[in-house]
Amino acid sequence: MERFRQAIAQAIRPGDVVVDLGCGFAPLGLICLEAGAARVYGIDRTDAIEIARESAVRAGYGDRYICIRDHSFRAELPEKADVVICDHVGYFGFDYGIVEMMGDARRRMLKPDGRVIPGKITLKVAGVNAAKCREKAFAWTASTMPEHFRWLEDYAVNSKHTHFYKPEELLTSEGTLGEIDLAAENPGHFSFIAQLVATADGELDGLGGWFDCAIAAGVSMTNSPLAEMRINRDQVFLAFDRPMPVKMGDVLRVTLTLRHDVTMIAWTAHNTASGERRRQSTWASQILSPVDRSVAETRSVALNRTGAASRAVLALVDGKRSPREIEDMIVATHPDLLPSESEIRKFVQNELMRSAQ
Repeated sequence: MERFRQAIAQAIRPGDVVVDLGCGFAPLGLICLEAGAARVYGIDRTDAIEIARESAVRAGYGDRYICIRDHSFRAELPEKADVVICDHVGYFGFDYGIVEMMGDARRRMLKPDGRVIPGKITLKVAGVNAAKCREKAFAWTASTMPEHFRWLEDYAVNSKHTHFYKPEELLTSEGTLGEIDLAAENPGHFSFIAQLVATADGELDGLGGWFDCAIAAGVSMTNSPLAEMRINRDQVFLAFDRPMPVKMGDVLRVTLTLRHDVTMIAWTAHNTASGERRRQSTWASQILSPVDRSVAETRSVALNRTGAASRAVLALVDGKRSPREIEDMIVATHPDLLPSESEIRKFVQNELMRSAQ
């Protein structure tokens, strides 16, 4: 927060209009108002927006902090903004959806000469050897796990885990994968390559990842385990399905491909000295039903039970009926819509809350 406060003090000009994406309780938006912003539009689709609304009122900014309860990709503003700000910098920089969110807001909400906070994210990587990481990746094979579920190791080893590394758990040099410029147009996927050098003999359990984030000119933050002034946030662990032996001086070629809109990551490590390779992907950790696996473009589709229930409810929304009237009508005309009357009424209430004004 202190880094963002420094960046805001530098970047916000008196009279600026600011968009606070995924605003949560509105800490950044309130700092922008304190720094001289004229108005802040706080966007969040969760209950946090109500905390933001009340916090702004209590801080004396109730008329200048405008709360919008919606997904940022659907929100519309009455004016263009001078600044778009978002603190969704995850463990690996991109993994909270910030690239897609900032790109959409920059195209739709920002003035041509507007600014974005933060500005750039640099992805870092190193080979790691850490017992705790191995435990996370292979937790399903532990003796305490029921035997029938140990096959889930295949999912876990292809998942993104979090870990707070000690410097001694890094078994290679740090490498730079690449940079993501949040003020520029970005592709839907990135492919980065880094070269790492083993700093000791041992076995690599996988790759550790973290970020350097340029929030504004001269203001940055990092969660690097090698940095003295790092923020208190975990890094990422990308496991190998089996350890990779290395000797001091071995050169590893690491490739990382990512889809930032769905946080899909594939990683490959090649020890150029021994020839050994490891390939993993979070695609292999996706829980897919038979319907998910079918080819969506060729199969016909029909409403499921929930979809049919939603259609029945929304068909009665005409601007004249009250919520209670719609409830009663659905119970009377569709008594078998859901297993019980109480569940039908709860479903109607939720649908109206979600879809009606």
